Amino acid sequence: MLYRVLFCIFLSGFASFSMAEKSVSEDPKELAQTVFELERSVAILQLSTASLGDYQSLSTKITNVKSLEYRVNFLGNLTFLLFMTLVVLFVKLHHQNKRLSAMESRTDDKS
Repeated sequence: MLYRVLFCIFLSGFASFSMAEKSVSEDPKELAQTVFELERSVAILQLSTASLGDYQSLSTKITNVKSLEYRVNFLGNLTFLLFMTLVVLFVKLHHQNKRLSAMESRTDDKS
């Protein structure tokens, strides 16, 4: 039992050591790029002078845009349904015209 405990401790120590070694070997260019992006983000946040009123007006504009989006989606769906209704109507009209011409030809043949 003691051997199993020691073996588990040895494996966990080896695994943590190997994991720590892998994290150190990251690309320095990638780390430099990340540091640059973080510094840029901090600078942008420091220079930002937006007030609460700006955020509230932006929120109002976003709400207006979303309501317009819902209206456009509704009108788009309505237009699609009207178009499909017209297609079905013309198909039925075409079949009705075929039946009418077939009936006229039958009546002409009988007379």
